[in-house]
Amino acid sequence: MSASTRLPTARATRAWTATERNWLLALGLVVGSIALAAIIQQIEIAMGRTHRSERMVGHAVEASMRFLALPHFVIAILFMTTSRSMKSARAWGWLVVFTAAGVGLCYAFAAVGGRAVAIPNALFLSYFLVHEFRDQAFFYKVNGDSPTGPSAAIMRRDVLKVPVLGLTTILAVFVFGAAFRIGGARRYTDAIFGSLDPTVRGVLGCVVLALMIGAIHMTRRSWDRRYEGGALGFIRAQRPLFVVYGGILAVLLLDILLSGRAYAIVTLHVAAWYVFTLHMYRKQRAAPAPAPAPTSPKSGVWHWIRRTRQGFGVLHWALVAIVMLLAVLWAYGFDNSPDRAFLWGLLSKDAFPYW
Repeated sequence: MSASTRLPTARATRAWTATERNWLLALGLVVGSIALAAIIQQIEIAMGRTHRSERMVGHAVEASMRFLALPHFVIAILFMTTSRSMKSARAWGWLVVFTAAGVGLCYAFAAVGGRAVAIPNALFLSYFLVHEFRDQAFFYKVNGDSPTGPSAAIMRRDVLKVPVLGLTTILAVFVFGAAFRIGGARRYTDAIFGSLDPTVRGVLGCVVLALMIGAIHMTRRSWDRRYEGGALGFIRAQRPLFVVYGGILAVLLLDILLSGRAYAIVTLHVAAWYVFTLHMYRKQRAAPAPAPAPTSPKSGVWHWIRRTRQGFGVLHWALVAIVMLLAVLWAYGFDNSPDRAFLWGLLSKDAFPYW
């Protein structure tokens, strides 16, 4: 593509956009929840509960994930099943079909070892990572921050390559680390390479990393040819989403480096939806009031919960409080015993992936 036919790019405003502000608020919720869980953990250790199995908070990042994500799942189910779109038999039929598919995936996850096996556990966490990238692209558009015009559709397709490149880069680095038994990746060497000769394993690791570097270089060159200002102009035009995507990858890498896990991505997904929902409530409140309906408006507690920012917030944090109180009951009343089937199925880290 010649310079005269390159697609125009509009430079993003210097001010923080709604997409960036909302993501930073979500990140603040993640950090705050982890900090609170860490404080509870230290208090429990000071009380003499030194073993993880004795505590309400065994691991701060993992516990904060469960305490925030379980209410998220419950609210999602409640809002979905009471929405207008669920008033037809067709909608309920699809819900049954997808529920059955979900149950099947749960059985498959358990059959291959679940959380105890490295690859299925990594795939479970990868699902949330992909989900978070997709959600942020959706938020970006709904917030009105994405570029418009004749080149908007092409730019959206190109910007969606960013999380793909980010994820595959992380995967390539991980495979390279496993091939040479570097850091935490060495735990997955046997699962990925089996009994391959170390030399063959090293060559494969280098090839995967080289292919990834080549893919990044080719993508940059295509952006240089396609857009005014080249790849840098494209990045400036899509700054809000690049900031958010870069932040997501930074959270992932920091979580892996500091805790050896990737649980914070799940918490980030939950927090991002919470902040986005509050943002949409604010936008609705600021919009001009619609004409009065010919019939009397609905009222009641559930209408207040579904239709107002305050109601949604009260429901969400009330459920968080209930989950944490049940966790206290399970830890201090029953020593986190798996014999308490209801509490184990609701609160345990082993049951969480099935939720």
